[in-house]
Amino acid sequence: MGQLGQGRLAQGRGAGLFADPDQITPINLQGQYVASRGPLPIPPSEQGQPVIFSAGGGEYGLIAGRYASGVVGAAYTIEDARAQRQAARDAAEQAGRDPDEVKYFAGVMPAIAPTVREAVDRRLRIGEFLLSTRVPYLGSMLGIPLSPSQIDEPLTPEQLAAARPSPFDPRSPRALEVAREGWTIREILAHGVIDYHPTPVGPASVTADHLQEWFEARAADGFWISIDAYEDGIDTFVDEVVPILQERGLFHTEYEGTTLREHLGVPEQYGLDPRVS
Repeated sequence: MGQLGQGRLAQGRGAGLFADPDQITPINLQGQYVASRGPLPIPPSEQGQPVIFSAGGGEYGLIAGRYASGVVGAAYTIEDARAQRQAARDAAEQAGRDPDEVKYFAGVMPAIAPTVREAVDRRLRIGEFLLSTRVPYLGSMLGIPLSPSQIDEPLTPEQLAAARPSPFDPRSPRALEVAREGWTIREILAHGVIDYHPTPVGPASVTADHLQEWFEARAADGFWISIDAYEDGIDTFVDEVVPILQERGLFHTEYEGTTLREHLGVPEQYGLDPRVS
């Protein structure tokens, strides 16, 4: 750098200036969908282009495979999650990208308490007013008529004998399993059997077991955690579940970088990936 450049740099630092306004010209970006006079009066992100996430699986895997670094999936079974993850990886490879650059995150809705009983009671306190409307749907999942008037009673022996998991709903086998344990219908619903993501219920080890099983089955690269109550649920997950995962060698004890992009292990990027045709 010449003396003039060094002088300007020194003056800028002394005056607390990030850039010389006289040297900044409009960008005048004009695309088909985006236009900006620019420039924005902020420094660029440390990680480069913000990380792109795609929501959902199925046909959305094609979009994620071309452009995203992460996929937020919705799957209730290991088999479904594995298929969604593989679809995104296949799409990435077809687009000329490294499949490992697209991470699949499965959803999970843990209910953590010292015992299953306490975890169920916790969920009842949080969402009791919603449960009666779900009784008929639970009945359709099990192939038997159920009335909201029975919500605080377990299924009768006759109902259990007639119940069959619906072949069209992957959540129904879990619903029948919980029903056979003798819980009331309200408590069955509090187990999360109608939630859109799996709900491990009970001690922290139950949630840790679920995450480990899915991860080792290559059904997920990571998880997005939907906590039942954010006031204390996040702290409980961090303080009780994460140490178990660390003891099992499944979760890091130190961060290897400072940005989300580094944590995901995906390369820096500005604009479209040149490998994507």
